[in-house]
Amino acid sequence: MYEEYKKEIVEYGRKILNSNHVVGTSGNISVRIGNTSLFAITPSGMPYEELTVDDIPIIDVKGERIEGTKKPSIEVRMHGLIYEHYPDVRAIVHTHSVYTTVLSLIRKPLPIINETMVMVGDVPVAEFARTGSLELAENVTKALKGRRAVILANHGLLCVGKSLKESFALCEEIERDAQIYVLALSTGMSVHIIPEEEAKKTREWLSKNYGQ
Repeated sequence: MYEEYKKEIVEYGRKILNSNHVVGTSGNISVRIGNTSLFAITPSGMPYEELTVDDIPIIDVKGERIEGTKKPSIEVRMHGLIYEHYPDVRAIVHTHSVYTTVLSLIRKPLPIINETMVMVGDVPVAEFARTGSLELAENVTKALKGRRAVILANHGLLCVGKSLKESFALCEEIERDAQIYVLALSTGMSVHIIPEEEAKKTREWLSKNYGQ
């Protein structure tokens, strides 16, 4: 019944691994089941390259396992709370990408530094809390309000979207911009940020004129 969603989890699990956004079994991804309160999520502690559709559990937003025998990711509460609070979110990708994790260590948000970030918006840092805790789930859900991505303090990056394809692409964009920002900071020179007013004008112009 949920096989197409489970296949997506397997596919994008391998993508975040092969793109070096995670190592080993770190990170987690999920996708909402249609317009329901259910979602498919990566199982806890299993290598991405070994995952099959039979390993993917189906969970409801309260954390109850609806289908499957494997334990869900330890961040299942975080995924559930995000889906519960933001009905428009269809997929979540959480990575331990290098440069966004660097920013998480120095508690530095990723500002609007270029045209890519104009469309994405700034990426804040959610307050630190223990991995897998309800507090972390609440901190991340709060920080996501009005945004598409958030940096988890001393942890990594989380992106949301209308599909796993969109959420994954957003993680890739943000990690590249985080790399640019960290390199710019390392020069010791002033890093010039695009003012919000100008970013808004550029965003509106690009929305009308960019693409086919």
